[in-house]
Amino acid sequence: MSTLYRSNTYVPELVRASKIFAKSKGFGNSCSDEAGRLLSILAGQVTHGKILEVGTGFGVGSSWILSSIAPTIKFITVDHSKEKIEATANHITHKQAEFIYGDWKDVIAKGPFQFIFADAAAAKTIEGELLFNTLDIGGMLFMDDFTPEENFPEEWIGKPDKVREYWLNHSGLIATEIYLTSTSSAILATKIK
Repeated sequence: MSTLYRSNTYVPELVRASKIFAKSKGFGNSCSDEAGRLLSILAGQVTHGKILEVGTGFGVGSSWILSSIAPTIKFITVDHSKEKIEATANHITHKQAEFIYGDWKDVIAKGPFQFIFADAAAAKTIEGELLFNTLDIGGMLFMDDFTPEENFPEEWIGKPDKVREYWLNHSGLIATEIYLTSTSSAILATKIK
């Protein structure tokens, strides 16, 4: 009989409920358990200030964060879908959470943020410099949904990857790409200047 370790099987109750909720809404792009576990650990290291999630979906990533943050941390999540924000705010009632409907750039004034989970494509790509500027010095950025290079489809091979190039080579960051599974990876970056 093999032993299952909590690190590979544990899903907090709030996350379980949010996964069921997202599924009931027909939403299939929620944060994976592999990304969520790491997200939860990283968010749990924040000891002061604010955490921002860009791209709420139906709250699975939010739930991973809220399951581990310190009681002094303010959590803000933003999504461009009014339906998603309203439904998720009604589903997750947590005193540290603020759910905002609108463009993520509308919350920049609430920063700087000590930790950002960027789960929306535009924030990671064409609005990258704005996202960088929203992060506090010493703060960490977490972005998932990357495909490791050895799993690139044929049409991607040999072509520039502007997102990786921007974040992994940014002079104001220390950054690395890590594997979440054999077919998915994430970028972690700490702002140094």
